[in-house]
This record gives sequence, structure tokens and C-alpha cells, in this order.
Amino acid sequence: MFKFNGFATLGAIYNDSDDLGFHPNFKIPAQRSFSFAPDSLIGAQVNINVNAQWDAVVQAVYRDKLDDSALNYLDVAFLRYHVNNNWEIRAGRMNTDIYFLSEYKSVGYAYLWARPPSEFYAKVSSVSQFEGADLLYKHSLGNGFLQLKLGYGETDATVATTGSAVDINFGNMLIASMTYQQDNWQIRASFLDTKVDEYGADLSVIDDAIALFPPSIWPGGPELLDRFDFVGKKQQFFGLGYQYDNDLWLVQSEIGFIDSEWDIERDTLSGYVSLGYQPGNITYYATISAIHPTKDNFSDDVGEISSDASATIVAVIQSFSPIIKESLENNRIKQHTFSVGAKWQISPSLVAKLQVDYSVISDNGFALWRVYEEPESGQKVTVSSLNLNWIF
Repeated sequence: MFKFNGFATLGAIYNDSDDLGFHPNFKIPAQRSFSFAPDSLIGAQVNINVNAQWDAVVQAVYRDKLDDSALNYLDVAFLRYHVNNNWEIRAGRMNTDIYFLSEYKSVGYAYLWARPPSEFYAKVSSVSQFEGADLLYKHSLGNGFLQLKLGYGETDATVATTGSAVDINFGNMLIASMTYQQDNWQIRASFLDTKVDEYGADLSVIDDAIALFPPSIWPGGPELLDRFDFVGKKQQFFGLGYQYDNDLWLVQSEIGFIDSEWDIERDTLSGYVSLGYQPGNITYYATISAIHPTKDNFSDDVGEISSDASATIVAVIQSFSPIIKESLENNRIKQHTFSVGAKWQISPSLVAKLQVDYSVISDNGFALWRVYEEPESGQKVTVSSLNLNWIF
């Protein structure tokens, strides 16, 4: 038995910054001024029920992406086995269950905002899907419902922060989540552990510079090299979320912490709090979201240089500082955003959303944006959005 569903978003944005390009997440090209590209999409999902125990799900989404290969438009494609009422096993390409919108992040109709808060969701967009398998356990507990999930696999993505797009591959992904729902509220916790296997950015200039001088001349060289070496460097994500909805008031909040062994991907703390009031067909909402680095690995220090090194060699080694600084700056994020908006339920299958985001970006904290012209200091940017979301 086949079941077909579709969804689409026609979204327009206006970004008032000439220096910084806006994108909802790192997989989508950034835009300045007026554009339909960042939010607009169309998607389709097919559910195939083989029998009471076996089924398959395929979901494809067409939208503007940095990686426009045909396979990359396939968001989900998995085979599922229902062991019994409590246990399920899936294998294939699946959404990474580390936040509230994991299973429907492309379905704008299903959530409150014009788009998920970038401060929380953009940072983990590179691991939003994975290829592998997961195990689900669900069971009634007390007056509520408990769901536990454990997954393992790998993923690759084409992403961009302040500059050009790069390819990155994450291997040995271990994903765990817990959700408990009771009446009008639910809580969730999630964990992701992975390692960087491949990184497409060219860091050879740093490697070549360090290779010019032996450790006896530049003792700090090997330590500096380790800061930029990505192979096998562990990345971990810890997430917590809370949601309350009594049909009049809606409260949703998530907080996430990234713990990284790799200086290019620095430690960060991110989160948001959103409040909605829905007296009728129109829901009014406001959101505060923020992301900040938690570890100061922004130093462009070249490390220890031997006292026996000549003044010329010292000067050459010190000249690498700007290269180190630029490499670290490209991925530094520090900003907060205030958002207000309204969601209008036009019909059972169509909603319209109007949203205004006011972002305050700190010095050298621009990595949620595409930098076209390097700002001299922190920036304040307003992005206005008008969306139509429908399901069919």
C-alpha cells in the first residue's frame, strides 16, 4: 500500500545588510537584499506499507543547496521493521534525532516560525541526516509516553560559513535521544558523538609553513599543527529541549552544547526561547536566540620559537599569524537575535507567516553569515520574511 504526501514553502526574505549574506543553515547558499531562494522549497514523501511489520519511507526535497547532486535532494530513504508495539529498527538514510524538528524540519507548515532559529539549528545542519541504522523503543510510562532512540552511521555534507563551500565527512556517528510527553508538554535530551574523517578546505599553507622548520627551531610548530589537524578529532553535541502547548499558549526552548577537539570547529553554547499566543486563526510569537563560543581558541599565537633561531627566521614564523587568525575566524560565531512574527491559518492545509529578525553580531563572530565585505566591527542586521506554507 502506498501513501503520498507533499509539502511546499514559497518564502521571500529581505536582508538589509550589504556586507553579510543570509542563509538559514550552512547547506544553503547565502543571499543579500531580496530573495526567494533561502526558504522556498517543495517536497514529497512516499510511505510504502509492505505488511504489518515492514514498511519503507522515501522523502525528497527540492530547494536551493550548495551540493546540487541528485542524491543530495533525497532527505530520507529507509526501510523499517516493526518488531512489536514497542520496538522498531530502521536502516538507510534518516534524519538525525537531536532536536525537536528532526523529523519535519523541511515542513514549514508544521512549526511556528518562518524558519527554525539559526543560532541553534544552523550549527548542526552538517549532521542533520545520516546513513546507517537506528533502534527505537517506545512505551507508556506513568501518565505519559517515553521514546528512546539509538543510532549509528556516517554522513557527509557541503557547507559554507563566511566564505567558499567545503566538503566535510563525519564518521562513527553515535546518536542517542530520549523524549517524554505527557498531556500538553514534552521534554527531550539528545547526544551525538562523531569524528571528522574528511575536510575539504585547503589548510596546506599552514602544514607547509610548519614543515619548513624542524621542532628544534620551532618547538611550537607540532602543537600548532595539531590544532588544525582534523583526522579523528572528536565532535560531541549535547541537547536539551522543552515544549508546552495548551492550544492558547505555546512555549518551546532548546539548548545545545558542542564540545570539539578541533580548533576549526570551536566549542559553542547555543539556544532559544520562543513564546506563542494563539487566540484564534492567528498565532503571535516572539523568540530570543543566541550562540556564543565557550572556549577561547581564537589565539593566533605561533607558539614557542627557539632562542637559537635567527631574527630572520623568527620574523618568517611570526608572519604566519595572519594565516592562523583567518583560518580560525572563518568558523567563529557570536550573536543573538530577537524575532517577532505572526502565523495565520488560512485553511486546514495553508498557513502564512510574517517574521522580522534583528540580529546583533559581535566582532569576528560572523560565521552564520556569508561575508562579502569584511565589516570593521560588529554588525546589526534585520532580515524580514514572508512565507506561504502548505501541505497536500
